[in-house]
Amino acid sequence: MKVIRLMTCETSFEANLIKGRLENEGVDSFLTNENFSTLMPHYNRIFSSGVQVMILEKDLEKASLILSSDKKEEVICPACGSANIEISLGKNKIKKLFFILLSLFAAVPFNNINNVYHCRECKAEF
Repeated sequence: MKVIRLMTCETSFEANLIKGRLENEGVDSFLTNENFSTLMPHYNRIFSSGVQVMILEKDLEKASLILSSDKKEEVICPACGSANIEISLGKNKIKKLFFILLSLFAAVPFNNINNVYHCRECKAEF
């Protein structure tokens, strides 16, 4: 049986809530990357990592149905109203990548590197 990642959470608290909800419904799951994300949360944004909820591939459909009611609202572009949105580093991509590399070499986290939403239709960033 193959193990797959169901989702990635920002905090171990959120991941444990999801794990508990899945286990109450009979879906076995476990968490990975929990210690690193808890001890060094400032690296979560830089590496786009977090606590990962892992399940068996055969349980994917059941887990998706269980968590479908918990989905967050869909992000819509304020300029054109499109839902065709992606997350990116934004206009200062080279500058942010430089700070990411600098933080890796200096072993000092820079937590001010935020992702932005980018509309694929009208190319607006928000």
